[in-house]
Amino acid sequence: MQGDLKAFQIMVNDKLLDYRLGEKLDLSKAESFFKRKYFVRKLWSGGRHILGILEKDNKLLFLKLATTKGISAITENEYAWNKQFNKLVSRKSSDFWVPQNKECGLYNNLFYLITDNLEGGLLVRKPGKIRIPKLLLDNISSVIQFSELIQKLDIANLKEEENLDYRKYFFDKTISWYKGIPGNIVEKYRVKNLLAIIEQGMSGLQKRPRHGDFTPWHLIKLPSGQLGLIDGEHAMDSGVEYYDIGYFIQRVFSVLENPKLAEKILSILLKNNYNLEKIRVILAARSIGGFLDESLKPSPNYEFSNKFKDWVIRL
Repeated sequence: MQGDLKAFQIMVNDKLLDYRLGEKLDLSKAESFFKRKYFVRKLWSGGRHILGILEKDNKLLFLKLATTKGISAITENEYAWNKQFNKLVSRKSSDFWVPQNKECGLYNNLFYLITDNLEGGLLVRKPGKIRIPKLLLDNISSVIQFSELIQKLDIANLKEEENLDYRKYFFDKTISWYKGIPGNIVEKYRVKNLLAIIEQGMSGLQKRPRHGDFTPWHLIKLPSGQLGLIDGEHAMDSGVEYYDIGYFIQRVFSVLENPKLAEKILSILLKNNYNLEKIRVILAARSIGGFLDESLKPSPNYEFSNKFKDWVIRL
């Protein structure tokens, strides 16, 4: 039996909204709406959003339209993240880009944003077991540098939760993931052992901004050489240090099913004087999140979730 899924809720104007599942919208009506200002090249359902490629003044743009009020809230957060990042990081002098906002608004009271279209090669095209592309292997150093840049940014006021203590928010979110995992899975794989690592080590974590969904399939190698990062819905200024690179490692290990590459990334971090105990706390939290993610699939397979958990515990 599935656990409590409060992990996927957000408070907006004293209302608790869900942002996990999207709803079906009429694509033809949405197309008619955006045709008023743009040439609509392509429009498709992306699950939680309607996504599209628009054109104006011979320039391609990217559309992201939320399909529920809860998804609207996190999409607004992405707009704010894009705005602040680009204000702080000039494309003229940086190898690290996020989309530049062009417009935002409401369609039937649902939030949409339109950005420039970052064209290039995703480091990984989609989640799942694959042969690791050379593009990802060649850009590991840049991925680490991008995560370090994010931690140095003077980002502020991205989410309503920002008024909470950042360590408390991190722990409470992790507990919400834990409670969402089916009880029999928690017991079978002894997931509770991960909580001890977090409780013992989280007091040493410092406050740092985070992107929040820092994965190989959200990173794009642009033709001009820069690395682009999309989908900043879960960006926060009150995150904990090492969160993004820890998230990346967990995704490589458990989702791409490549422990060797995950171990290689960790070894690079340690050679760069990263604190192992702090990283271990992040990895333990992400291990719990990974069990929850797997439990939500139609046919869960916990093999790599469990392997990752065992690896983290041994560190």
